[in-house]
Amino acid sequence: MKKLLMILCSAFLIAGCTTSNPSGSVATPTTSPEVKSEPVVLNVLAPRGATALAMIPVIKNETAKVTFVDGTDVIQAAFVNPNPEYSIIVAPTNLGAKLALGDKTKYKMLGVITWGNLYLVGNDDNALQQEGNLAAFGEGAVPGLVFEATNQDIVPTVTYYNGVADAQAALISGNANVALLAEPAATATIGKMKEQGKEVKIIGDLQKEFATISGSEGYPQAAIYVLEDKYNENKEFYDSFITTIADYTANINDSTMDSLKSDIEAITPEELGVPNAEIVAKTWSRMNIRYVPAKDVIDQLNTFL
Repeated sequence: MKKLLMILCSAFLIAGCTTSNPSGSVATPTTSPEVKSEPVVLNVLAPRGATALAMIPVIKNETAKVTFVDGTDVIQAAFVNPNPEYSIIVAPTNLGAKLALGDKTKYKMLGVITWGNLYLVGNDDNALQQEGNLAAFGEGAVPGLVFEATNQDIVPTVTYYNGVADAQAALISGNANVALLAEPAATATIGKMKEQGKEVKIIGDLQKEFATISGSEGYPQAAIYVLEDKYNENKEFYDSFITTIADYTANINDSTMDSLKSDIEAITPEELGVPNAEIVAKTWSRMNIRYVPAKDVIDQLNTFL
């Protein structure tokens, strides 16, 4: 175990890259008042969906230029680009780790930003023990791997689709009676089907199921990766970026929800890849968005990977 953890640290983690205060949030970096640095605008690549919500504060204060994409094809290409275009890549944990362990990328993991937002939506609590069709997404990626690890003895025929939107469409059209979906799409689907007179509900929480088999609360679903040399050259700007998103996501609660909704509307739900601001507010707690330095969760990364 110790040997494996050492391999994990050296291969794809930036060891000692950030420091945490006693409450667990990222400490704000300090700089000498005599030193004046030119501002650095970080170039970020991130997937649309729940993870994109963590990027709201750096878009607002214009300290990062964020490019959002659907799926992982563009993200994987960015990881292996011999002339890296992005300062930071937000990606599924296993994707970046696999490429780093295979020495196929210059990016290393800085921290984990989401801890699971996968749910099963169906028309019956016992749908997993009945004949039928189950629409899933993320085959070979985090969603598919977590689903397969937590649902090994099920009856429905599983069909993998290209993305969560396609799995959602299969359920809405009646081509499936159960679907693996991510929040906030899961709640949006329930609402859309209710408008059509169809009743579905969340029948499985993969976060709870994963905790049962692993003993780990949640799982490192998506992580933030950086170029180690660029990080070391401009550490204060990267750490400020992390502090900004960590503080923003940690302080979203009932009293700040209206501010979150306003931010989503300003950037637009379409750009972020979410249904609308109201559904995000309703499902915030089920998206498990919080930043934790990778070096602080090595055991959880090891269990997951």
